[in-house]
Amino acid sequence: MTIRLALAGFVLVAAGAVSMPQARDATVLPLGKVLASGKAASPLVGVAKRRRSRGVATRETAPETSAIPPGKANNGEVLFGVQDVGFLVDRDVIRVGSEIGKFDRIRLRVLKNEIFITDLKAIFDDGSTETLLTDVKIPADRKTEWIPLEHKGFIKEIQLVYRSKPDFKGQARVEVFGEYESGWLGPNGEGRKYNDGWVLLGTDTAGSIGFDRVKIPVGQNEGGFKQLRVSVKDRDVTMTNLAVVYTDGAKDEIETKRTKIAADAAFGPVDLKQGATIKEIEATWRSRALATSKRERAYATVQVWGKH
Repeated sequence: MTIRLALAGFVLVAAGAVSMPQARDATVLPLGKVLASGKAASPLVGVAKRRRSRGVATRETAPETSAIPPGKANNGEVLFGVQDVGFLVDRDVIRVGSEIGKFDRIRLRVLKNEIFITDLKAIFDDGSTETLLTDVKIPADRKTEWIPLEHKGFIKEIQLVYRSKPDFKGQARVEVFGEYESGWLGPNGEGRKYNDGWVLLGTDTAGSIGFDRVKIPVGQNEGGFKQLRVSVKDRDVTMTNLAVVYTDGAKDEIETKRTKIAADAAFGPVDLKQGATIKEIEATWRSRALATSKRERAYATVQVWGKH
């Protein structure tokens, strides 16, 4: 037995002696590369990557201090929804209202603070639901690129779910812009079938510090509007000027006197002198600091409607 053990030990020593040079010649990877190689081969990395926020195409938009303040469209798009988002909760609803218009595509504008949207849905009046964005971060003072709508009905509301920040007391303003379907505006457009023939031409959010001189571009239209009406929501407004500018350069001065318009009330309707194609609406107004009616917001939403 002793002889056998001695022989076995001799064999092991000899084998070790042979393998030692091979071990010295072998390439040993650094620990960091070994870990990286293991992580790359792990299926968990794919999961982690999928869980990261997806980027959304955005472009810079005018901050509040620029010549195009909040609520001002610059290419004929219609602002049809506004919501101040606080970060103590994680969801909000932007009410659109009934039969405001049928849109071909929409996009968001975020002001004041960035927002991480985990889910954005459009709810239509027929009950249909369409998911527009999922897990995207939109920086402050930027607009998303256009988001095409598959469903072409009336939008009842926009449901917004985002990441809450319990330790953050700031707010972000989320604005929703839309581009009408082709054929919505015009003497024979589908828009004439709703709201007693009134169609929304443009919207503005009126600040309360100083008067805003605004130019609201009107989307593609064939003209033929005979009347104009200004509706106000959320807060009283003082208006000092209202004019319609046509594509041929002519201007219709509607009102030049200081006029108060209460929240949930309207100025007009007033008759237009021309039936030409409208280029833009010019106005000067501000939200009244000492509002006597609704005071849910520090600004008023002002809508300009036209009727053929």
